[in-house]
Amino acid sequence: METDAHFARLLADLPEALARDEAFLDELEDHAKVISVKKGDYLLRTGELCQDAYFINKGLFINLYVNENGNECVTGFAADNMFPFLSAIGYFTKQPSEFEIKALEAGELLCFSRSHIEDLSFRYPLFASYYQNVMLTIIYKLDVLLAVRLSSTAEEFIQFLYANYAWMINRVPDKYIARYMGISNAWYCKLKKKIL
Repeated sequence: METDAHFARLLADLPEALARDEAFLDELEDHAKVISVKKGDYLLRTGELCQDAYFINKGLFINLYVNENGNECVTGFAADNMFPFLSAIGYFTKQPSEFEIKALEAGELLCFSRSHIEDLSFRYPLFASYYQNVMLTIIYKLDVLLAVRLSSTAEEFIQFLYANYAWMINRVPDKYIARYMGISNAWYCKLKKKIL
């Protein structure tokens, strides 16, 4: 496969043996769909089946939970520079989603259906191992972020973000970090100004 610009970042992330396997790369390209999104677009809405996983070439996305009163709770972040694979838990449970995925920036993604990922995983064990490790790493990192948030004061958590996830402070609009922390935007901005 001649390296397509849309696949360059994913190829750099793959194990070297897979990135050199022409048959695998041809199938990967055949299975992928390049998607462009605008700021504010949704990849997934509450109640929809999550049947796709995405690799973020460019952009910033959040996972949202919306309760019956319409209140939004941010449950996670994904960006081209961090956690570049994106999906929702419904991808694994095969149940209608209780979460939404929203673009906070215009972006470009590679979209892979669950059936294509399962097919590639069955026929290329190295890909199966790679993909499983990617998903487990993302779940682990998001769980650690949640644990730090729940076990820290708001000030401590902002300091943690600044020390470990400066890209979040710099790219994610304040209101979404505030929602993730469960505090008001005004309080978050006051703390952020005091700390940073």
